[in-house]
Amino acid sequence: MDIKNIRYLFAIDELKSISAAAKRLYISQPTLSQFLKKYEDDLGYPIFIRTKQGLKLTREGTVFLDTAREILRLERDMRSRLADEAGTVSGSVIFAASAQRAPFLMPQVLPEFYRKYPQVTVEIVEGRTKDLEEKLQKGTIDLGILVPPLSDSGICCEVFMDEEILLAVPKGMELPANVHREPGRIPWVDPAGLAECPFLLYDINNRLHDFAMELFSRYGFRPGNQRTFRNLTLIARLASAGLGITFLPETFADPSYRLDYYSIGEEGCFRPLALGFPSAKYRSAAVARFAELLKETLLAEQQAFRGSGERML
Repeated sequence: MDIKNIRYLFAIDELKSISAAAKRLYISQPTLSQFLKKYEDDLGYPIFIRTKQGLKLTREGTVFLDTAREILRLERDMRSRLADEAGTVSGSVIFAASAQRAPFLMPQVLPEFYRKYPQVTVEIVEGRTKDLEEKLQKGTIDLGILVPPLSDSGICCEVFMDEEILLAVPKGMELPANVHREPGRIPWVDPAGLAECPFLLYDINNRLHDFAMELFSRYGFRPGNQRTFRNLTLIARLASAGLGITFLPETFADPSYRLDYYSIGEEGCFRPLALGFPSAKYRSAAVARFAELLKETLLAEQQAFRGSGERML
């Protein structure tokens, strides 16, 4: 079983399109089409059928790719175990995070990890939480950073911190709500006084959007002036430009933004942050070291944020 060929099939299955898969794989569409036809002819069964929604696995194709996925997992596990037995931290780590979180986190983690473990390669997979959970369940990735609760029981979930959701306000903007300042903590505001503020919100089908809707419902208002966007970095930059206020997880609170940050309510609003691992997959030394560095980095960032006099106004 040629691993390169299997990766071609995985790409077609994920993207449901020959042209999209060819683009990702940096090969021509005719080349990939010819490969698929020959592979199906040699196998003796069709792997995909065409539907209005794109290419879909046949029953035979599902069996084939599920088996191939398990073979590849076992092969990677074997290599990881051999490296661990030899006492070397080597091999590969496939890490998953949302497309919003990865750009914030990886510049802090990867340089340090490569400095300590130059023999390890790290692959970053970005996607929606639902898709990342599915990849964890299938064992196609080694670990991912997620917000519980998770929908799949095939994932080992290790909560390592409580992440605060903050109110991010353009510098110089006057809030109609009272701002409470206390020594040793981030200033906090009463959300009930924010009804007239312009809000920049994450698009629907996202947990930050759900958080905002639940908060508005709890305090009995719905902002009359709100705009929604699909990119958290864009939202933060628009808020920084003065377009409105928004909600940002503290791990996204980049100091380059021209924003002031406030806790929401006296107790603040928090959510758990966890690392997810495939329950049935061997956890190599490389994966374990990467996980530890991730946790250390995020916890250090949290401590620095909460202790920074500049950010605490």
